[in-house]
Amino acid sequence: MVESPLSLNALEYTFRHLLKVAFPQLESEPFRVEKGDGTITVYVKEVKLVMYAMNQTEFDFFIKGRWSPFLMLDNAKLTQEIPLVFDDDGVDDGVVYSETDSSIHIPYDILTPSFLLLSRYEEFNVYALGLVDYDEHDRIPFEGTLADKYNLVEIPLVDEYAMLLRWWLCLYLPDRFEAVPRTPRIVPTHDIDILYRFTGRFQAWKSILGRDLLINRDLKMVWESIKSYRNWKIRPSLDPYVEAINWFLIQEEKQNLSSVFFFKATEKGHPDATYEVQDPILREVIGIIMEPGYHQIGLHGSYPSAEHLQYLQKEKQNLSKLCDEEIRVSRQHYLRTFFADDPNSLDLWRQAGITDDYTLGFAERCGFRCGTCHPYPLYDVRNDRVTNIIEHPLIVMDGTLFDYMKLSVEDAKKLVMKLRQRCFDVEGDFIILWHNHATTREMKPYYEEVYLPAIMP
Repeated sequence: MVESPLSLNALEYTFRHLLKVAFPQLESEPFRVEKGDGTITVYVKEVKLVMYAMNQTEFDFFIKGRWSPFLMLDNAKLTQEIPLVFDDDGVDDGVVYSETDSSIHIPYDILTPSFLLLSRYEEFNVYALGLVDYDEHDRIPFEGTLADKYNLVEIPLVDEYAMLLRWWLCLYLPDRFEAVPRTPRIVPTHDIDILYRFTGRFQAWKSILGRDLLINRDLKMVWESIKSYRNWKIRPSLDPYVEAINWFLIQEEKQNLSSVFFFKATEKGHPDATYEVQDPILREVIGIIMEPGYHQIGLHGSYPSAEHLQYLQKEKQNLSKLCDEEIRVSRQHYLRTFFADDPNSLDLWRQAGITDDYTLGFAERCGFRCGTCHPYPLYDVRNDRVTNIIEHPLIVMDGTLFDYMKLSVEDAKKLVMKLRQRCFDVEGDFIILWHNHATTREMKPYYEEVYLPAIMP
């Protein structure tokens, strides 16, 4: 018998996510999974789903980026074609329903690719799979991943499979399955890497004259920076980067959006301290964010906290004390997760009491690192089990647009709006990251013409 190389735990985990996306009201519906000869069978609501499954040889080819060809099939909304791994013997007949035993035969493997993307399997097996090495920040580069090799980064493939599953079940068994769409959400998030633009007289004039005048060669920008510097001297809370946080709140509250602000909680002398948790203006800013009651504060774990539990625990403790409530939400600085020698982020987050993470997005490319834009529990690949840490996949980061991809304002807006629409099409969350320091000077056009339209309904 040639069975799927995935464990029953992995298959159940993956089908649970597909079921939740396809039918949110059935999130806790019981089901049973069985592995057979080249098939995976799922029993749910007295229906038998028989799906094609890759064998070990096919799995090895797929994970190494050597699978070819795919079947390109219209997605459920007929808005684009999506790739499917198919069974040569059954693909000509397509999806077949048998009324005799209430079974649906699906000649595509929608579980294996979904598991690989959701679990980030390749990131735990970089060396074994012969993928490219980690970058200077110990992050897996986009290049060489499945999203790169199969051109998947702009497709929420897992969610598209879920939408197809919904279509098939509602088509053949409308009396047992009802489509109850989930309302998609726009989720603005902000990493406060730097709280102040100005930290002193020398630094301020170096910034104004060195960057605004000599590099940007913009006299209007110089004059605006001088005015900002004067305001900062009168009152530090008028620093443009502090004021940017207020701008975020004003614009996002106009759209009735709940935002997540990620703050560092480092102390003086910390290797990654760009501001200190004891800063009274930090307390003031956090109080303003928390006042309405519907925005969230999360920990922006420092650079070393991604690898060292003592840093993560201490920073979480500091921020919880500052907020007068337990902080359980995080995003790592530089998007640092899963390391080649010891991919232990999940263990650190669990031990530190983190329950929700917003880190997983590619630094170099906007899109769908996890194949989904729905919140979902992360999977512990090493121990073959589901964790209780919910991942909220990052879709767009500001620096990716202009630092890595080097897009013009117009091209950045086109990409962002395309990705936003693809999140909406699969009823997911469009999570966008915009830093407070990316709102002024040469970044102002991106903020006004890319970010602000992206958060509007």
